[in-house]
This record gives sequence, structure tokens and C-alpha cells, in this order.
Amino acid sequence: MDALDLDTPALYVDLDVLERNIARMQEQCRAWGVALRPHVKTHKIPEIAKLQLEAGAIGITVAKLGEAEVLPGDDVLVAYPLLKPKLPRLRALAKKRRVKVAVDSVDVARDVHGKGIETLVEIDVGVGRTGAQSPEQAVEIAQACSDFQGIFYWPSWLDEAGFRAACVKIDAVLDALSASGFEARIVSGGSTPGAAKTPLIPRTTEIRPGTYVFYDASSLAAQVCVEADCALRVLTTVVSTAVPGQCVIDAGSKTFSSDQTVGAGTFGHFIGRAWTMRKLNEEHGYVEIPGPAHVGEKVWVVPSHCCATVNLHDEIWYGRRGRVEGSWKVAARGKVR
Repeated sequence: MDALDLDTPALYVDLDVLERNIARMQEQCRAWGVALRPHVKTHKIPEIAKLQLEAGAIGITVAKLGEAEVLPGDDVLVAYPLLKPKLPRLRALAKKRRVKVAVDSVDVARDVHGKGIETLVEIDVGVGRTGAQSPEQAVEIAQACSDFQGIFYWPSWLDEAGFRAACVKIDAVLDALSASGFEARIVSGGSTPGAAKTPLIPRTTEIRPGTYVFYDASSLAAQVCVEADCALRVLTTVVSTAVPGQCVIDAGSKTFSSDQTVGAGTFGHFIGRAWTMRKLNEEHGYVEIPGPAHVGEKVWVVPSHCCATVNLHDEIWYGRRGRVEGSWKVAARGKVR
């Protein structure tokens, strides 16, 4: 079946590109001397997690326990502060798999304990989301941990200067921990935008990129990848050309994430067309067009944010060279608890 024959809107993954992205990131991590623990919230699909593990990933990273409960991997890092009500589920998970949890407060560190549960102290390296704010605070949290293993940081979209400043902070934290008798065997960092800057924080032992399996329009805009690296695309159909200078496609905020492309003010990148998606309703995508468009024509769009887009869909089609070979269930869709 030709992918263009799919009923729209539809998500489609090019397997050749997906496999190349997985292999390339694994090779880069080997060259940098760090382990790869991919964040599977991007795809939420067991079959893709299996491909990453078979390529050499040491385990998986999840945001929520619900993802870990349906996705494979013997070594799981929950990259999110877990509160006490989640502890029974965490302990059940730890009976079957090696489990790590990132913590950023003394209270959470005291609560998250049990056989097989290891902890990493999260450090804020300048992003301002979560994480200990000082070396002294990091030591206090480590002292409250029942099985301290190391530290965790998230560099997000930090530039090179931000990474150098983050390195200074990470070194200060590690030195303070060592002076207090703590050995940080794990220094977990990384993101897809920051992966290439990993050597700027040389004490990093593993990274947790997620978007790299698919990439997206924000990755394109940031020059993290090129169009040929974008494995995930949305097939959509033009349903209206009634308004001059505009067409409307059959995919809106229930198909694409409402996250815009970083710094670009659009909701996706059109393949082979100089079109711009400026606005979304639930089922409508408003597209600025410089020339004619035709009702019924199908177009490919790289979504602005692949992680959030995938979570809107029950299944993703896959294949090679524009053909459909099958579909995957998005098993961790909606697993937000």
C-alpha cells in the first residue's frame, strides 16, 4: 500500500530514517564515552524502545510510571519527582526491573525508598524547571536518599555558553558530594538539542535524548537536524481553498500538538511546499500559501513537537520508501500518571 493512500490525517514513520537516527545517536554516544538512556516519552511505542535497546541503549527514561509499566527495558529511570502516593506502583515495578528515580527535595528523597529503588539528585543547571539550586542543597538531598547513585541534570535548549556554565555547577555539586562522602557513579544529562554539546560537561556518564528518534520542525528550526532526518510525518489533506491566500487542511490541534515550532510561530514544516501553518482549530489547520492549492491534494507535514503529537494518536503507520508495511499501537498514549 502506498502511504499516500492512507486515510487522513495519519502519522507515518519512515523506518529507514528511524533506524538511521537510532544507530547514529548510539554511535555518537560511544564516541563521546557516555551511555545512552533514551527518553521514550517521545514515541511511547514498545517496538521502538526495543530497537533502541537492541542498538545498545543501557535502559530507558520515562516521565511517568504509566510509561514504564507498558514499555520494555530492564533498567528504568523515572525522570520526574515522584510523590508518596506513587510509591506502591514504584515498588511493584522495582520487583521486576532495576529502577531509578530523580529527586529534588529532602521530602521526596525520604519518601522514595524501598528494595531495588535507587535515587539520583536532580540539579538545576540554569533551565529553571526543577532541581537543587546549590551544592549545599544537593548534599542535603543526597543525605536523605536511601540508595544514592548520582546526579541528574536537564540541559534543555542551553547554548554553548549555558553548557559551560552548567559544567561549572555540576563540578561544584560533585565536589561537594565527594567532600561529604558521596560517590556519584551516575551523572545523567542530555537532551536532543544538547546532545552534541555533551563533551562540554565531561563528567557526564549517560544522556537521555528522546526527540532524536523522529526529530521535528523545532529540531529543524534549531538546525539540530536536516529534513531528511525527520522520520515522523503527518499526512493530511487540503479540504478548503475558499479564502484567498489560504488553504485549510484536515488536521488541527487534535492531530498536531498546539506547541509551535520554537522561534518560528508555525505548527509544522511542509515537505516540498513553501506553506506556513499559522493557526489551528481542533480539526482545522490554517495554512498560508503563496500560490494555488487544490481541494483533495495530500501533503506531508513534519510536526512542530513530535512528542506531544504522538500522544494524540492511537496508532502510527510505518514503512519504507513511501510504502506502508504495518502500524504500531501507541501503547503509552495518555499514560500521564
